[in-house]
Amino acid sequence: MYDRILIPNDGSDKTEEAIKEGIELAKLTGAELHTIFVVNIATFENIPETGVWNQTKGILEKEGEAANKEVERKCEDQGVKCKSKILSGKPHTEILDYAKKNKIDLIVMGTTSKKGVDKFLLGSVAEKVLRSSESPVMVVRSK
Repeated sequence: MYDRILIPNDGSDKTEEAIKEGIELAKLTGAELHTIFVVNIATFENIPETGVWNQTKGILEKEGEAANKEVERKCEDQGVKCKSKILSGKPHTEILDYAKKNKIDLIVMGTTSKKGVDKFLLGSVAEKVLRSSESPVMVVRSK
């Protein structure tokens, strides 16, 4: 059913349920799990590439490495093969490009629980991926 499952991982609590769900699906189907952390350069588009930018990017990459290592550890505990990568760019674009290049069968993404009118809206990255992905997308709401 699934050979390759992608979990975009931003290191936040909102991805925790998606990580659990993705690992469980990979375990059940024998799929290889991919996790990526995207350093969102769009946030820093107006900052010239200086020592401050390089230092900030380095900090974010270290956060990504830690987030990915945690997913790798959870995969190992469950006997699931896992690949991880740190990318830089606009998150939705990098997620979609990675999924296409790596022939991802399913993207599992987290989103936050919302109330009122906001409950009808997904996070902007999840919504953009959902609308543009050639692969199926499972959106898992965090608790």
